[in-house]
Amino acid sequence: MKETALKEVVNTLSALGSSLPEVFSRMVLMRLEAMGCQANDAFGLAFIARKEELKILNYCHIAEMPLELYPMLCDRTCGQYLYGQKQTGLLNIETLDLSGALSSITEGDVSLSFRSGASDAEKLDALLDLMMETGKEQLACFRRIKW
Repeated sequence: MKETALKEVVNTLSALGSSLPEVFSRMVLMRLEAMGCQANDAFGLAFIARKEELKILNYCHIAEMPLELYPMLCDRTCGQYLYGQKQTGLLNIETLDLSGALSSITEGDVSLSFRSGASDAEKLDALLDLMMETGKEQLACFRRIKW
């Protein structure tokens, strides 16, 4: 992970009004690296993280992101970032390690499994869908009544 990218993400998140700590930014960058992707757009990544953070805070009616939701927020941020990169043609699917990435995943009502003939594009689309929607049932534990 490049320290310059980390500093850019941390500074941009702070400028956008987020109180997410540096450890969260490090988690996001490491998650992307583990998937074989480098964050080339620190502002875009921070913007997506802040947008996803606000979605969760508004849905739960809370003022601060609980530590327990960082992994979910990380996956949602990475999923949205990769989806945006794919849609703009900036994502090189060949650099991502999708071999065996999805053989069988079940989360909530969603169950994914691939036959051996599934293309990398199909695997990536399913993985991104899962990442962008992960944790919906987990949010119920943190939801507050809005007066």
